[in-house]
Amino acid sequence: MAKQTYSKNLDTFGKVITSLATDAALDVEGITLPEGKKSRGAVSMYFLPNEKVTVEFYVNIMHGYAVPVVVSTLQETVKEQIERATKFKVHTVNVHVMNVCVEQ
Repeated sequence: MAKQTYSKNLDTFGKVITSLATDAALDVEGITLPEGKKSRGAVSMYFLPNEKVTVEFYVNIMHGYAVPVVVSTLQETVKEQIERATKFKVHTVNVHVMNVCVEQ
């Protein structure tokens, strides 16, 4: 029974961390998530030992923004949001730039 409760807690924490990371990404200027505002495939997170997490992003960068600056801002923002709101420490934030979007 304890193992099942632990699994449910991790599932809940996973949803919370994914939501925090998604919201943080949407706050960074120059980034959009593929497939709409709350795309589930755009953000993934993984639990590591010692209450650490890794977050993976698949993002689009808007034309005219410096990719390294936007990615760095995203990484810092996500780390701050997750560590401030949960007991978990962020081990890594991996950002995969899928496209550069040109507004018309």
